[in-house]
Amino acid sequence: MKKSAFLLLIAVAFTSCKQTVLGDSYICFNEPQPVNVEAIKSFPENYLGTFSMGYSNQLTVNPTNIILSQIDTLEATPKELDSLPEFEFKNNQVYDKENKKAYKTFVKNDTIKWEIKRVDTIFSFAENEVAKIYKCSLILNTQVDGNYQVSYIKYNGLGAEFVQLGTKKDAKLILEKIKIPNEIITENNDTTHVIFTPTRGDFRKLLRLDGMEYQTNYQFK
Repeated sequence: MKKSAFLLLIAVAFTSCKQTVLGDSYICFNEPQPVNVEAIKSFPENYLGTFSMGYSNQLTVNPTNIILSQIDTLEATPKELDSLPEFEFKNNQVYDKENKKAYKTFVKNDTIKWEIKRVDTIFSFAENEVAKIYKCSLILNTQVDGNYQVSYIKYNGLGAEFVQLGTKKDAKLILEKIKIPNEIITENNDTTHVIFTPTRGDFRKLLRLDGMEYQTNYQFK
Protein backbone atom coordinates (compact mmCIF):
# COMPACT_ATOMS: atom_id res chain seq x y z
CA MET A 1 0.00 0.00 0.00
CA LYS A 2 1.40 3.40 -0.93
CA LYS A 3 1.90 5.96 1.80
CA SER A 4 -0.72 8.33 0.37
CA ALA A 5 -3.30 5.55 0.18
CA PHE A 6 -2.58 4.44 3.73
CA LEU A 7 -2.85 7.99 5.06
CA LEU A 8 -6.18 8.23 3.26
CA LEU A 9 -7.28 5.07 5.09
CA ILE A 10 -6.42 6.71 8.41
CA ALA A 11 -8.32 9.86 7.44
CA VAL A 12 -11.36 7.79 6.49
CA ALA A 13 -11.20 5.98 9.82
CA PHE A 14 -11.19 9.24 11.75
CA THR A 15 -14.06 10.53 9.61
CA SER A 16 -15.99 7.35 10.33
CA CYS A 17 -15.37 7.87 14.01
CA LYS A 18 -16.93 11.32 13.85
CA GLN A 19 -20.08 10.27 12.03
CA THR A 20 -22.07 9.80 15.22
CA VAL A 21 -21.39 13.39 16.28
CA LEU A 22 -23.40 15.95 14.34
CA GLY A 23 -21.52 19.01 13.17
CA ASP A 24 -23.31 22.07 11.82
CA SER A 25 -27.03 21.76 12.48
CA TYR A 26 -29.69 22.69 9.95
CA ILE A 27 -32.32 22.72 12.73
CA CYS A 28 -32.35 25.47 15.34
CA PHE A 29 -34.76 26.56 18.06
CA ASN A 30 -35.52 30.08 19.20
CA GLU A 31 -34.95 29.27 22.90
CA PRO A 32 -33.90 26.34 25.12
CA GLN A 33 -36.28 23.42 24.85
CA PRO A 34 -38.79 22.58 26.06
CA VAL A 35 -40.27 25.93 27.02
CA ASN A 36 -41.71 26.46 30.50
CA VAL A 37 -39.46 23.74 31.97
CA GLU A 38 -36.83 24.68 34.54
CA ALA A 39 -33.17 24.21 33.65
CA ILE A 40 -30.97 21.94 35.76
CA LYS A 41 -27.41 22.51 36.96
CA SER A 42 -26.29 18.87 37.03
CA PHE A 43 -27.61 15.48 35.98
CA PRO A 44 -29.45 13.56 38.75
CA GLU A 45 -28.06 10.26 39.95
CA ASN A 46 -30.81 8.17 38.35
CA TYR A 47 -29.75 9.45 34.90
CA LEU A 48 -26.06 8.65 35.32
CA GLY A 49 -24.25 5.69 33.82
CA THR A 50 -22.41 4.26 30.85
CA PHE A 51 -24.30 2.95 27.84
CA SER A 52 -22.77 1.00 25.00
CA MET A 53 -23.38 0.13 21.38
CA GLY A 54 -20.90 -2.70 21.14
CA TYR A 55 -17.27 -2.52 22.14
CA SER A 56 -16.37 0.51 20.04
CA ASN A 57 -19.06 3.05 20.97
CA GLN A 58 -19.96 4.19 24.50
CA LEU A 59 -21.99 7.05 25.93
CA THR A 60 -21.28 8.09 29.52
CA VAL A 61 -23.49 10.46 31.52
CA ASN A 62 -21.60 11.97 34.46
CA PRO A 63 -23.01 14.51 36.95
CA THR A 64 -21.58 17.49 35.05
CA ASN A 65 -20.85 16.25 31.53
CA ILE A 66 -21.69 13.71 28.86
CA ILE A 67 -18.86 11.86 27.09
CA LEU A 68 -18.97 9.95 23.80
CA SER A 69 -16.12 7.44 23.36
CA GLN A 70 -15.47 5.68 20.05
CA ILE A 71 -12.80 3.25 18.87
CA ASP A 72 -11.58 2.62 15.33
CA THR A 73 -9.31 -0.30 14.41
CA LEU A 74 -6.65 0.17 11.72
CA GLU A 75 -4.35 -2.46 10.26
CA ALA A 76 -1.18 -2.58 8.20
CA THR A 77 1.84 -4.72 7.47
CA PRO A 78 5.21 -3.92 9.10
CA LYS A 79 6.45 -2.64 5.74
CA GLU A 80 3.51 -0.25 5.40
CA LEU A 81 4.11 1.07 8.90
CA ASP A 82 7.82 1.58 8.16
CA SER A 83 6.85 3.86 5.27
CA LEU A 84 5.05 6.21 7.65
CA PRO A 85 7.37 8.54 9.60
CA GLU A 86 4.53 9.47 11.99
CA PHE A 87 4.33 5.91 13.36
CA GLU A 88 6.76 3.42 14.82
CA PHE A 89 6.30 -0.23 15.71
CA LYS A 90 8.25 -1.10 18.83
CA ASN A 91 7.77 -3.48 21.75
CA ASN A 92 4.83 -5.01 19.87
CA GLN A 93 2.94 -1.70 19.93
CA VAL A 94 2.18 1.00 17.38
CA TYR A 95 3.63 4.25 18.65
CA ASP A 96 2.48 7.70 17.50
CA LYS A 97 5.60 9.86 17.44
CA GLU A 98 3.81 13.18 17.18
CA ASN A 99 1.39 12.55 20.06
CA LYS A 100 3.93 10.43 21.97
CA LYS A 101 1.32 7.79 22.51
CA ALA A 102 1.28 4.01 22.23
CA TYR A 103 -1.90 2.44 20.88
CA LYS A 104 -3.45 -0.83 21.96
CA THR A 105 -2.02 -3.22 19.38
CA PHE A 106 -2.69 -6.77 18.17
CA VAL A 107 -0.21 -8.67 16.01
CA LYS A 108 -1.13 -11.75 13.99
CA ASN A 109 1.14 -13.21 11.33
CA ASP A 110 2.06 -10.34 9.01
CA THR A 111 -0.74 -8.03 10.12
CA ILE A 112 -0.58 -5.32 12.76
CA LYS A 113 -3.85 -3.97 14.10
CA TRP A 114 -4.17 -1.04 16.48
CA GLU A 115 -6.99 0.88 18.08
CA ILE A 116 -7.46 4.64 17.96
CA LYS A 117 -9.79 6.00 20.60
CA ARG A 118 -11.64 9.30 20.23
CA VAL A 119 -13.34 10.99 23.17
CA ASP A 120 -15.82 13.83 22.62
CA THR A 121 -17.48 15.89 25.34
CA ILE A 122 -20.94 16.45 23.91
CA PHE A 123 -22.27 18.44 26.88
CA SER A 124 -20.60 20.06 29.89
CA PHE A 125 -22.89 22.80 31.29
CA ALA A 126 -20.79 25.47 29.58
CA GLU A 127 -22.04 29.06 29.49
CA ASN A 128 -23.80 28.45 26.17
CA GLU A 129 -25.36 25.12 27.24
CA VAL A 130 -28.71 24.53 28.96
CA ALA A 131 -30.02 21.15 30.11
CA LYS A 132 -33.57 20.25 31.09
CA ILE A 133 -35.35 17.06 32.14
CA TYR A 134 -38.60 16.29 30.35
CA LYS A 135 -40.56 13.05 29.84
CA CYS A 136 -37.74 10.80 31.15
CA SER A 137 -35.29 12.51 28.77
CA LEU A 138 -32.29 14.78 29.12
CA ILE A 139 -32.78 17.70 26.74
CA LEU A 140 -29.45 19.27 25.77
CA ASN A 141 -29.48 22.81 24.36
CA THR A 142 -26.43 24.54 22.92
CA GLN A 143 -26.59 28.21 21.94
CA VAL A 144 -25.06 28.98 18.54
CA ASP A 145 -25.33 32.44 16.94
CA GLY A 146 -28.29 33.42 19.10
CA ASN A 147 -30.36 30.28 18.51
CA TYR A 148 -30.22 26.80 20.05
CA GLN A 149 -29.21 23.43 18.65
CA VAL A 150 -30.91 20.58 20.48
CA SER A 151 -30.10 16.95 21.18
CA TYR A 152 -31.54 14.63 23.75
CA ILE A 153 -31.04 11.34 25.55
CA LYS A 154 -34.26 9.39 25.92
CA TYR A 155 -34.20 6.64 28.53
CA ASN A 156 -36.04 3.35 28.26
CA GLY A 157 -36.07 -0.04 29.95
CA LEU A 158 -33.16 -1.37 27.89
CA GLY A 159 -30.87 1.65 27.86
CA ALA A 160 -30.90 5.05 26.23
CA GLU A 161 -31.41 6.61 22.82
CA PHE A 162 -29.19 9.53 21.84
CA VAL A 163 -30.74 11.82 19.23
CA GLN A 164 -29.16 14.88 17.64
CA LEU A 165 -31.66 17.02 15.76
CA GLY A 166 -30.07 18.68 12.82
CA THR A 167 -30.38 17.53 9.20
CA LYS A 168 -32.68 18.66 6.42
CA LYS A 169 -34.20 15.19 6.41
CA ASP A 170 -35.01 15.58 10.13
CA ALA A 171 -36.60 18.97 9.48
CA LYS A 172 -38.76 17.54 6.69
CA LEU A 173 -39.91 14.70 8.96
CA ILE A 174 -40.77 17.09 11.78
CA LEU A 175 -42.73 19.42 9.49
CA GLU A 176 -44.65 16.49 7.99
CA LYS A 177 -45.67 15.12 11.37
CA ILE A 178 -45.97 18.23 13.53
CA LYS A 179 -47.09 21.70 12.46
CA ILE A 180 -44.46 23.63 14.42
CA PRO A 181 -44.18 27.36 13.67
CA ASN A 182 -40.89 27.99 11.92
CA GLU A 183 -38.79 30.45 10.00
CA ILE A 184 -36.67 29.44 7.01
CA ILE A 185 -33.37 31.32 6.88
CA THR A 186 -31.69 31.84 3.50
CA GLU A 187 -28.36 33.31 2.49
CA ASN A 188 -27.39 34.08 -1.10
CA ASN A 189 -30.60 32.33 -2.25
CA ASP A 190 -29.60 29.14 -0.38
CA THR A 191 -31.50 27.79 2.61
CA THR A 192 -29.05 27.66 5.52
CA HIS A 193 -31.27 26.55 8.41
CA VAL A 194 -34.73 26.51 9.91
CA ILE A 195 -35.68 28.00 13.28
CA PHE A 196 -38.48 26.17 15.10
CA THR A 197 -40.67 27.85 17.73
CA PRO A 198 -42.49 24.93 19.37
CA THR A 199 -44.82 24.92 22.32
CA ARG A 200 -44.10 22.44 25.08
CA GLY A 201 -46.80 20.23 23.58
CA ASP A 202 -45.12 20.43 20.18
CA PHE A 203 -41.82 19.35 21.69
CA ARG A 204 -43.50 16.45 23.48
CA LYS A 205 -44.73 15.22 20.09
CA LEU A 206 -41.25 15.71 18.64
CA LEU A 207 -39.76 13.44 21.32
CA ARG A 208 -42.06 10.66 20.15
CA LEU A 209 -40.84 10.81 16.56
CA ASP A 210 -38.61 8.03 15.27
CA GLY A 211 -36.23 7.92 12.32
CA MET A 212 -33.88 10.86 12.87
CA GLU A 213 -30.61 10.57 10.96
CA TYR A 214 -28.40 10.98 14.05
CA GLN A 215 -30.26 8.56 16.28
CA THR A 216 -28.24 5.95 18.18
CA ASN A 217 -29.56 3.26 20.50
CA TYR A 218 -27.41 2.29 23.47
CA GLN A 219 -27.82 -0.46 26.02
CA PHE A 220 -26.94 -0.43 29.70
CA LYS A 221 -23.34 -1.53 30.13
